[in-house]
Amino acid sequence: MDGQSFKALFDTYVHRVHDYIAFLCKSDHIAEEVTQEVFIILWRKRDDLHEINHLDQYIFRIARNLAMKLLKRAASDAQLAAHIYKGSLKRSDEVVEAINCRNVQDLVAKALQKLPPQPRKIYLLSRHANLNFDEIASATGLSRHTVKNHLQKALIFIREHLVKNGYQPLLAAVITSLLP
Repeated sequence: MDGQSFKALFDTYVHRVHDYIAFLCKSDHIAEEVTQEVFIILWRKRDDLHEINHLDQYIFRIARNLAMKLLKRAASDAQLAAHIYKGSLKRSDEVVEAINCRNVQDLVAKALQKLPPQPRKIYLLSRHANLNFDEIASATGLSRHTVKNHLQKALIFIREHLVKNGYQPLLAAVITSLLP
């Protein structure tokens, strides 16, 4: 599957997958993260997707499995919270340190340079100017839907760039969700 075909697949399914995950998890933030992970998996398997007979079912199965895995992990973490509270504070400090780390900042800057102009602009307006989707849409003349798509593509790209440069997928996901 070439890039243009994958973009068509992404455009067809991204909102449906997001809405499905948001319904399952009752969290827009989790839905965004899981949706990104679904499309990372699909991108990695893009050369084999033509062999799948029921692509729709396949995509939603991946989404459901990822959401359930995340919810199970969250439930078990909640049960262990009393035992690991101190450690979790330390780990959250480590994540903040990782985000502030010069290497992460450099990798994010390099990823931003590689982004097409429109997603880069949307990312910068969202993360650096702290504008919401409606404000960005108004400032750029784009629809809210297009703004959301561009931001999601930018975050996926940055996350993949971090993974390619040695960061674990979960840490990369946390870093991209917390980027200023």
